[in-house]
Amino acid sequence: MIESIDINKIYPHPNNPRKDLGDLYELAESIKGKGILQNLTVVPRPEAGTYTAIIGHRRLAAAKLAGLTEVPCVIADMDEKDQVATMLLENMQRNDLTIWEQAQGMQLMLDLGETVNDISQKTGFSYSTVRRRVKLLELDSDKLKASVERGATLMDYAELDKIQDVDLKNKVLDKIGTPNFKWELQQAVDGEKREANIALTISQLEKFATQVNNSAGLQQVKTYYTSAGNNPEVTAPDDTDTVEYFFEASKHGYITLYKKGSQTAASASSTEAEDEKYENEKYKERQQRSTALGEITKRAYQLRRTFVKEISSTKAKKNTAIIIEYLFRAIMRDCIEYTEDFGDILNIKVETGEYGEWSFESIAEQVKTQPERSLLIAVYTAFDSPHYKYYNYFNQYEEDEELNTVYDFLEKFGYELSDEERAMRDGTHELLEKNDNTEGE
Repeated sequence: MIESIDINKIYPHPNNPRKDLGDLYELAESIKGKGILQNLTVVPRPEAGTYTAIIGHRRLAAAKLAGLTEVPCVIADMDEKDQVATMLLENMQRNDLTIWEQAQGMQLMLDLGETVNDISQKTGFSYSTVRRRVKLLELDSDKLKASVERGATLMDYAELDKIQDVDLKNKVLDKIGTPNFKWELQQAVDGEKREANIALTISQLEKFATQVNNSAGLQQVKTYYTSAGNNPEVTAPDDTDTVEYFFEASKHGYITLYKKGSQTAASASSTEAEDEKYENEKYKERQQRSTALGEITKRAYQLRRTFVKEISSTKAKKNTAIIIEYLFRAIMRDCIEYTEDFGDILNIKVETGEYGEWSFESIAEQVKTQPERSLLIAVYTAFDSPHYKYYNYFNQYEEDEELNTVYDFLEKFGYELSDEERAMRDGTHELLEKNDNTEGE
């Protein structure tokens, strides 16, 4: 039953998930001319004759602006849980809530005693969606709101779940909506994997060696390199019962195993020892720098490759002229080298002949159904390589025309270089050594 209720006796719900009612001017003008076309839903308050709005908060606010004294309402009987669930569902069905407001509303329902299953059934969201929304509240609220304003998507937040550490998530959250987001995301994911592998390697070394921070006077035995994709096997030497071993962990995933120096080494002159230490440290530093540069180069390749893999057939078709142009460049320059990459991006197995040549018949059907996208992938695979890099053996900047062409091509599709990729490309990255002609002599 619809009743007309004094507008001054209706109060907004304190737990309305929608915090920002938006611009009310047009709605108020419409109400002035046509009145309220859809009734509000309210519940009685403890004070007799007063009510709390459940559905229609914008209409209530706009009606006050329009000067109405009464509004049509349906008086409902709901407990606090049902009130919140109704407001949440009403706003989400209209797409009126931000992701942050959805998360807050769902958390409020949990606080009132609802389960994730209850919320899923009442709102229509899947179980996993409800859990992901609530998990967003672990993030810094100001950073999350700012990311929404930058145009963050649900997929962006789902990608953040690849990171375990909350502080690291918040750091990467700052990059959502910028060209650096995917770079920072991949770097964070790789970093966590690398740290886990380093911890595992150290735990294996601790079984027979002592960790030190200074390797002076020790004899190097072996160096282990750990990365996101590399967890080296550690085998204890046969003489651990009689020889004392040590290890030192350095940056970029290098862990070096040492043992006490021999008498011969101990009798060497202090000058020779210092010279040897200097050369070893210089070599180690160069190797570490080279490793870091290699990781950046690999990560950049992964981002470019993923970018191409996600380009739709529609976007590829719109850029057919560009694709064909670059295909001719590729054909004139080289042939397709990485057939596995080509097949992987197309999600098919590429058959090869007796001498390793790739068979067009194995991809003919795929090319027939998605000609533009297949053409795009063929061009990209012909151009790009994980071995392209902007530095030489001495970690000095060295321009790579092939890699420049790859980036030029991808930028025409909207690819944006991260800060690190741009620094690598223009030679300003901090890990690149200055081009000193005496360095390699």
